[in-house]
Amino acid sequence: MIQTDTLTTILSVPAVVAIVTLLKSFGVSGKWALLAALVVAVALNVADYLWSASGLYAVVVSGLLTGLAAAGLYDVAQTAAPSEPPQE
Repeated sequence: MIQTDTLTTILSVPAVVAIVTLLKSFGVSGKWALLAALVVAVALNVADYLWSASGLYAVVVSGLLTGLAAAGLYDVAQTAAPSEPPQE
């Protein structure tokens, strides 16, 4: 069984990418996106350090990753689905 710390470490990179992509949709771009990625990564690691024993961090990260996965799945479905019904 994979430990929670290992799973959090593995999933933290896609979480940072997803959060920065979300920030880009609000207008963050270029060097600011790089800075945002660094700030998000450091913030997640500091939160892990401070709150990992309480269980709060695991719950927040789990919710964050579930929400980001759902949003990504929605985007994939929108991209893969035809925009118009086929003409007969």
